[in-house]
Amino acid sequence: MSNRNYNVFFNTHTVSGIVISVALYVIFFTGSFALFKDEIEAWEDGKHSQNIARENINYDFLLKKLSENYHLTSRDIRFYLGHKSDNIYVLTSAAKDTVNIPDEAKYQNYQAINIHTGETASYVEKYGLGEFLYRLHFFTQIPIIGIYLAGFVSLFFLFAIVTGVIVHWKKIITNFYQFDPKIALKRVWTDAHTALGIIGLPFQFMYAVTAAYFCLSLFVLLPANFLYGGDQNKLMEDLRPDRTSYEWTAKTDKEIPSVNQFVKENANRWSHFNSNYVLIKNYGGNNMKYCLIGELDYKERFLSSGMVIYDFETDKTSVVRNPNESKYTDDIQLSVSRLHYGNFGGIAVKVIYFILALITCFVIITGVLIWIETRNKKSMSLKQRLYTAKVGHIYLAICLSLFPVIALFFLVVKLLPEAYQTQKMSILYTWFFVIWLLATIFFRFKRNNYLTNKTTLIAGAVLGFLVPIASGIVSNNWIWNTYKAKQFDILTVDLLWIGISITALFIYLKIKPEAKAKSAFTKHPIDYKNRKHLLAEEAQKTTKDLTNQKKQLLNNKNHIPMRTKIIILWIFLAIGWIVHHIYGLFNIYYNETLVMEGATGEAPFIHHIYRILFEGMCLLFGLLTIEVSKKWFKITSLVWASIAGLYNVYHLFEAIIHEASNLSEIFMLLLVAISSIFLIINIYKWIKNI
Repeated sequence: MSNRNYNVFFNTHTVSGIVISVALYVIFFTGSFALFKDEIEAWEDGKHSQNIARENINYDFLLKKLSENYHLTSRDIRFYLGHKSDNIYVLTSAAKDTVNIPDEAKYQNYQAINIHTGETASYVEKYGLGEFLYRLHFFTQIPIIGIYLAGFVSLFFLFAIVTGVIVHWKKIITNFYQFDPKIALKRVWTDAHTALGIIGLPFQFMYAVTAAYFCLSLFVLLPANFLYGGDQNKLMEDLRPDRTSYEWTAKTDKEIPSVNQFVKENANRWSHFNSNYVLIKNYGGNNMKYCLIGELDYKERFLSSGMVIYDFETDKTSVVRNPNESKYTDDIQLSVSRLHYGNFGGIAVKVIYFILALITCFVIITGVLIWIETRNKKSMSLKQRLYTAKVGHIYLAICLSLFPVIALFFLVVKLLPEAYQTQKMSILYTWFFVIWLLATIFFRFKRNNYLTNKTTLIAGAVLGFLVPIASGIVSNNWIWNTYKAKQFDILTVDLLWIGISITALFIYLKIKPEAKAKSAFTKHPIDYKNRKHLLAEEAQKTTKDLTNQKKQLLNNKNHIPMRTKIIILWIFLAIGWIVHHIYGLFNIYYNETLVMEGATGEAPFIHHIYRILFEGMCLLFGLLTIEVSKKWFKITSLVWASIAGLYNVYHLFEAIIHEASNLSEIFMLLLVAISSIFLIINIYKWIKNI
């Protein structure tokens, strides 16, 4: 590989890694706990589960209890069975028969129900730390865009993995064997980053692909949408047949058959079949249907989705999906899900996933540390060194403080008085982020990465050791009690925290003050107390140099200032998209119908989002470029310009393949694609201050 290509891959790997590093760290760190979401919920509840087999649940009793408080007729009811918990979740759709129904039946309802008592609790009342960490794993606490943000981070992570392998390919073996923690810190971080990155490479690649699929399924399914001629309902019916909705006809006069009998008869249809969902479509109607969905034990078959339907109208039971037979559309969904959540191989696979996720967190941190160490040189200006140091302090403060904050909130949810147990959602949403923010601010202004590392390790270890103790005091779930009672869900969480705390304590003891002396910041310290004075001196010197450069630029009559050029390109992109949409209406002049199939007279919400993303955002970035020139804005501009550029190139080739006769539109798309490339190049130069 030529030096130029190597530098291109190295810089793109570094930039993409740094941009997503904090978000990626949060995704992996919270994701490692999300693997044990069910176990954490059982641990929080503190009550021993009776481990009732899912086919032995009394569904008729649960429906009777639900009907006491809710209007069930004409609704679709979905029981999420889980594995061992005494509480399962039930989703009831809005009633399809809208005549003379109570207000609550007009809306969808999602709640937990106890399989023994039939007592219900709303999603908010049952909300806990396991659900919170699971949701934080893909940023759903950020309304609307959170999951897409996580998706794009995964996409950039995939890009960083590929470029990282290319950059480190020749040094993988040597760095692995030459790892020596006694040498300079930059070398330590580099060798650790390479060696551990390679160890976890298959896992990281798998996670990047599956996470991008889950979070960006809207875009992933776009090509499939074309295959179905835009019929999204048909597409979803093929991909998720259990989501099929049937039209309501009328209420039945006959006796409603037992759901228990249906489940018991079909749960043992195949050996080692485990039920996951029980669905009731059009409850109480003439065309009511019962569905049982499950899969074979992972030891029997890795991909084995099964589905049985009972049709009340015909009184026939049919197998929609045999788990012993392969079907691409079902298996692709199941394989992605199983790989991402590690729900195969039992607790051993989850523990391996957990360790690999933490290794990935370490790889992310070492990547940031390499960047910090590398950029603290005497040859760089004080302003650049201060900026690098500040970014490093903020990144490490956000990432490393997450460990003790999570440990603290395991204690909070366990020690919370009974009267506040149903308010955990608001408590977590408020105080988790406040305390995390306070910890971040504290470590950021301490400006000492060594202190941040040591303090968070010891704080997390101490709080982590208290987690099983708190469980024993509050719920009497001491480790020996949960082991004797075979409450392995609760035991897993306690052992997990003991293992994490021992590891953190071991690392804490191994990090000696000598490590700090190896840092580039110790060798080339920054005088923070006199930084304003030093910056002023540097600015004065720089001004003289810039004056000479400006004179040279003014003599070049073809020169366009960088920001002006970028603003023009953003506006050109926006205008290009508007013209493209106008050209799309061109065929109307030649008798093509104006009304789209399925049009209701109101533009769908997603179409507004589409216009804002590809027209409004271009104008927004163009407008902000006039006034904003901060580093974060330049990087954000580059990220968005790259995303828009990829889509523009994709759309150009798509138009060439499917609309080859529409020359004017293709020409406009070509201009838009070229302008995107120019824009990316110029923003990159803007960042580099070329």
